[in-house]
Amino acid sequence: MKVFLNVIRAQGMVLVNICQVELLGKVFKDGDIILDINEKFYGGELVELDYAFSLIDEATVMSIVGNYVVDEAIKRGIVHKDSVLSVSGVKFAQVYNV
Repeated sequence: MKVFLNVIRAQGMVLVNICQVELLGKVFKDGDIILDINEKFYGGELVELDYAFSLIDEATVMSIVGNYVVDEAIKRGIVHKDSVLSVSGVKFAQVYNV
């Protein structure tokens, strides 16, 4: 499966942002919670999901958006199921390597 991957390196941090293709550019709201899947943060290269997940070791923070992608991260042991948020039915998770 192809996903958008955007790696941002700034101030000694490496942010690895992974987004399902069909979600890029959309905004989801659930009460006061807003999930803005914007081009600046999530847009980037179109890559295979396996490659995107392979960057976990170099990531300071990995941000993962999309039901399929988050479920796959759970299956692979990257994300714990209890740490997943859902905004208007769209799953979102962050992994911190500190």
